[in-house]
Amino acid sequence: MTAELGYLALVLAWAAAVFAAFSSSVGATYGMGRLVASGRRALLAAAGLSTVAVGALLVAFARHDFSIAYVWQTSSTTTPPFYLVTAVWGGQSGSLLFWSWTLALFAATAIARRWRADAALMPWFTAVCGAVLGFFLTLTAFVANPFERLTVLPFEGNGLNPLLQHPGMAFHPPMLYLGLTGLTIPYAFAMAALLARRTDAGWILASRRWTLVAWAFLSIGLALGARWAYDVLGWGGYWGWDPVENAAFMPWLAATAFLHSVMVQERRGMFRVWNMVLMILTFGLVIIGTFLTRAGLVASVHSFAQSDIGPYFLVFTAVLLVGSLALLWTRLSYLRSDGVIDAVLSRETAFLANNVVFMGALFGVFWGTLFPLVSEIVTGQRVTVGPPYFNRVVLPVLWVALLLMAVAPAVGWRRARAALVARALRGPAAVAALLGVALVALGVRQPVALVAFTTCAFALLTTLAEMARAARARMARGEAPHAAVGTLFRRNRRRYGGYVVHLGVVLLAAGVVGSNVYQQETERTLAVGETLRVGAYRLTYEGLRVTEAADRRSVAAVLQVRRDGRVLGSVLPRRDVFRLREDQPMTIPAVMSRPLEDVYTMIGVIDPDTERVTVKAVVNPLIGFVWLGMIVLVAGTLVAAWPDGSEARVMNAELRRLLGTAVPARGA
Repeated sequence: MTAELGYLALVLAWAAAVFAAFSSSVGATYGMGRLVASGRRALLAAAGLSTVAVGALLVAFARHDFSIAYVWQTSSTTTPPFYLVTAVWGGQSGSLLFWSWTLALFAATAIARRWRADAALMPWFTAVCGAVLGFFLTLTAFVANPFERLTVLPFEGNGLNPLLQHPGMAFHPPMLYLGLTGLTIPYAFAMAALLARRTDAGWILASRRWTLVAWAFLSIGLALGARWAYDVLGWGGYWGWDPVENAAFMPWLAATAFLHSVMVQERRGMFRVWNMVLMILTFGLVIIGTFLTRAGLVASVHSFAQSDIGPYFLVFTAVLLVGSLALLWTRLSYLRSDGVIDAVLSRETAFLANNVVFMGALFGVFWGTLFPLVSEIVTGQRVTVGPPYFNRVVLPVLWVALLLMAVAPAVGWRRARAALVARALRGPAAVAALLGVALVALGVRQPVALVAFTTCAFALLTTLAEMARAARARMARGEAPHAAVGTLFRRNRRRYGGYVVHLGVVLLAAGVVGSNVYQQETERTLAVGETLRVGAYRLTYEGLRVTEAADRRSVAAVLQVRRDGRVLGSVLPRRDVFRLREDQPMTIPAVMSRPLEDVYTMIGVIDPDTERVTVKAVVNPLIGFVWLGMIVLVAGTLVAAWPDGSEARVMNAELRRLLGTAVPARGA
């Protein structure tokens, strides 16, 4: 009955989403309030029914119901309970269901929060969300059904892919899906504004926080994916410019450009057409990336197997882009800017330059990702585009973005005085230059590292100086330092949360440079008692350690780590062989994290008779800054997106009205 209940809920959710799209669009066109209200209730029902379908699939995994093909394919009786949950998104069908569910929850939350505040936009918003949700539920219910039954009942499941049996997989895909599906909300507001001919800044205000939330989830997803690659894939790095990594990174770049550009529209009424284009591009890249991942067109450890859903995504992508751009074209007369850029030296110009830089990086990633497919179509031969291309093309462009990030806080709106800008930047520039001299004295000679570290220091200092200047202004009124900083963040969360994001980007950039430019690597085959040297570390091989578990057999090499004659401890890189997937052994690295670097070890060929083992060791300097920078970046985004008291009161009032319950207001 679990499969039948889940599939019934799935089909009803699809019907509700389709009805929501139809009813809301007709009601909005002809001013029929009852149809609009019906569409709203239908979208809420679709969210509830999707939740039932996901719950049914979880129950099927918990019961080891191998009569359901998807449960048999992605789990077994020896799969730990923790990974039975992750198995929900461990394959094509379940991940599409999970995607649809998160999209439905986002849409339901949006219409519950904003209906009265954006009454003119919400009917069309509901229609767009219903149409997008209807497409994904069509795929889930009728093309890649996660509740499809097997004709023969097996006694044991096939087991989850060993690559996915890592704690990071409990959080990386959900965060990524929340980020990608969350970008549907600002796109739907943009299309609603065009359809309703309400093209002022209202749709920006309605969608701004949703964009920040989706961007935060996407950032977390990318960060967790990098950490998962570092912990599991065993090549010593965390970002390889893999096509599926790029598929998630491209919407992140476009959304980042959008978040900067909309500030100009809010402040000056400019960039209206461009902001619409950016949002269409952002959501289009979400769908294109999903298409690449799920159609089996790219070779990647992250991608799904080739399936029948590719043509559906191709048609939907074409309809989405052509329809959105055609709608934008018909509404150009409503999108005239209220102002113009008054001077080259202005914050408007800085934001424009920022967008140009991000679009340059986006084009570089897009072309490098799709060129192998284009080459195969045109010449019949697939050309490999690897990290060297992306490092040469994309990273210099992002360095320019870092430089702009350092200068922009010192530049005012409309027209900035060069003398004032120079005065604001003079101190941070001098300190950054001194740091560069100190780095040279300490032995740093690589031009790339010197330029990058100096730019990072410059960006860090200008951001801190801007925050300190504002805090000193409040302290001059008698506030204590901690109170002054707290007031700044409380009264302008978006601005100062953005500054915290910038600090995270600086730390991240420093970590990327250090862990790439100064990485040291050694590989040798060792007998018991032999030592391998990597950088300042000596690793002594002490033998093999074998452990047995219900679902796997692990063989680890015990490596004692010493530096300057002092024993720091031991690491145990290992190889896991899963009983149901013996043809897919997993090599799991072991990492010893130090304050300024990691010692990263992995094993290769093992001779069970002599216990000789091939050991690869890597020293990754400053890699901790990568993880710290990602944490700070996400924290800043959450600060910027956090609602203030008035918004919370509006949300509570709307929920009380919607649910018809006596939810007490704050302070009651």
